[in-house]
Amino acid sequence: MTKSANLHSPEAALEAFLDTVIPVARASAVDLEYADNRVLSADLVAPKDYPHYDLCFMDGFAVRAKDTAGARPGSGIALRCTEDEEVGQGECVQVHTGSALPPGADAVVKVEDTEVVAGGIRIYREAASGDNFTPRGKSIRRGEIVFKAGMQLKPTNIALLASLGLTEVEVYDRPRVLIIPTGDELVERGKEAGPGKINESNGLMCQLLVKRYGGKPALWNIVPDNLEKLTEAVRAGLRYDLIVTTGGTSVGKRDLMPGIVASMGKIVVHGVGMRPGRPVGMGYVEEGDRRTPIVFLPGFPDACAVSAMFFVCPAVRKLGRYPPMRYPTGAAIVAGASHIGHRSRSITKVRVQDGRAMPVPTVGPTPLEGEYTYVITPENGEHGEGEKVELKYFE
Repeated sequence: MTKSANLHSPEAALEAFLDTVIPVARASAVDLEYADNRVLSADLVAPKDYPHYDLCFMDGFAVRAKDTAGARPGSGIALRCTEDEEVGQGECVQVHTGSALPPGADAVVKVEDTEVVAGGIRIYREAASGDNFTPRGKSIRRGEIVFKAGMQLKPTNIALLASLGLTEVEVYDRPRVLIIPTGDELVERGKEAGPGKINESNGLMCQLLVKRYGGKPALWNIVPDNLEKLTEAVRAGLRYDLIVTTGGTSVGKRDLMPGIVASMGKIVVHGVGMRPGRPVGMGYVEEGDRRTPIVFLPGFPDACAVSAMFFVCPAVRKLGRYPPMRYPTGAAIVAGASHIGHRSRSITKVRVQDGRAMPVPTVGPTPLEGEYTYVITPENGEHGEGEKVELKYFE
């Protein structure tokens, strides 16, 4: 691991790593109901006009605008209602929101501006040609590009595609991510953890983060601190788009991941100037024309969580061609006698309640009221009681 004086900043480490990450090129067609948050792999061309007919967007009466000239409150114009397909002179046809504008009509008068009389209606507001309907193709013309390749779809976008008559869309495949929890001390969730043993949780957390940020995670069985078995697991992960391991990243006898990555490929960064998360590392393995990036996360839960949010989630976003990460921010006042900061760039978990931030323990659960977020403090910086701090809302 890099010596303290030469540690990368988190931003520099992320940039160096992302420079080695190649976005997924695979694409496939998915049904619209599964297209939310997916990224278009090709320009989407309208198969028809939208709307594909002159669409009324008010309940009322379709009319010829010139037949309403002079209509005003207190002095209405009488028109005869007809059921003919075409609106003639002095005639009107009742329409509803979504109805097609009948031939011959060029405006819709809202129902509240009319009065029903024997044989027809009386109109109390003069209409202008084009009132209260959308002409065919006004929004989208057949053959136009509706959305460009690389756009991340939202529910409203997908609704428009359905309105155009589409049932599926071509999108980039979600990046496949293998998560490998490592460590002799780990036991499976749900099993009894005796002295010196802990239930595995980092892998589950990474699995959920990968899924949340657009990846397709697979969780490997727990691998002990054994060089042969760890190497075998990493080699199996080379068919994935990203490998994430938890534990074994420092410089102890059982910290084997850096050596495995170095022996199989290249380490881009090992050691980042932040706390928690300093022993995190990143690299890649190349086989033929294929490159598989690897993030090896510390095993300490808070360090693993922070490192995953700082490095794994952005990698998943780039692999999947999603927009870059943008974590929400906020502000609070440091509460009580708390001090936030450290010699390294510190990322402190805090509980925020009533606008005040209080650091929380980094070991074990913190079942307290309030919301949880993080304060990022510059190197050699510190925030004392009463100071205003910026909050970054990681997961």
